[in-house]
Amino acid sequence: MRTGSAADLTRRAFWVFMSGGCGRRGRRCFALGAAVLLFTAARPIPAQWLHAAPGNAVVTVHPQILRTIPHDPSAFTQGLLFHDGLLYESTGLVGKSSLRRVDPHSGETLQKINIRGGEFGEGIAILGHELVQLTWKGGIAIRYELPTLHSDALPQFHYRGEGWGLTNDSTRFIMSNGTDSLYFRDKRFEITHAVAVTRGGRPQKYLNELEYARGFVYANVWYQNFIVEISAENGIVKRVIDCADLLRAERPLTVDNVLNGIAYDEREDEWYLTGKNWKNIFVVKIPK
Repeated sequence: MRTGSAADLTRRAFWVFMSGGCGRRGRRCFALGAAVLLFTAARPIPAQWLHAAPGNAVVTVHPQILRTIPHDPSAFTQGLLFHDGLLYESTGLVGKSSLRRVDPHSGETLQKINIRGGEFGEGIAILGHELVQLTWKGGIAIRYELPTLHSDALPQFHYRGEGWGLTNDSTRFIMSNGTDSLYFRDKRFEITHAVAVTRGGRPQKYLNELEYARGFVYANVWYQNFIVEISAENGIVKRVIDCADLLRAERPLTVDNVLNGIAYDEREDEWYLTGKNWKNIFVVKIPK
């Protein structure tokens, strides 16, 4: 194998990321990570390098791409949901984090609220008449009134540890923090219980953005191009949704531009899938 090429550096840097050699969520890497970003800024990463085979013990399905809509490539997507005919998106990075209301037909940002105080925006969920937005290390969840998205009148929720993904099953919040566990929280955001997630009998770590649909929890897995379908009762991964075709169509520019963002339109039975700094949102069908 040749060494020192852009391809080799990119491949090696990806494994540095996977083995913990880089900071999480778009932070700066050392040595090799810095080098690879210079190469990838000018050369898209072949999608197959970002792909990890889902494993043999769980059924794998492939989404059918119906259409694409434009996505703001400056949006470092951390959370996505569909509500009352509109998309809501949470974006991350310190100084660039926001909450957005997006037209699901044109991709146009209809409303954008910048997060104050240097917080790093994460997952979002709607429960009742509120939208709740996590922060990565801030230990706070910002509460917004619907439909105005005003937040000044609502006190923040507080929690310990990191915040990654957030969804709800109409009665409670479901939260991830990058581990192999899902945390169930009541309307006051207090933890009621946790469920360990396993795929093929092994812990499924790096659970990221979440969506509750069809009676299951769907989760992005950080730095993987598949989504896992999880039983909320026992944490067992029932299916893997292999999104490699989306990566091949999108051709992300860097290893940080990972698949992240799941929203479900129940009425149309359509899914909106995207990634960090992607130029597209893919509208897909996922087999039942």
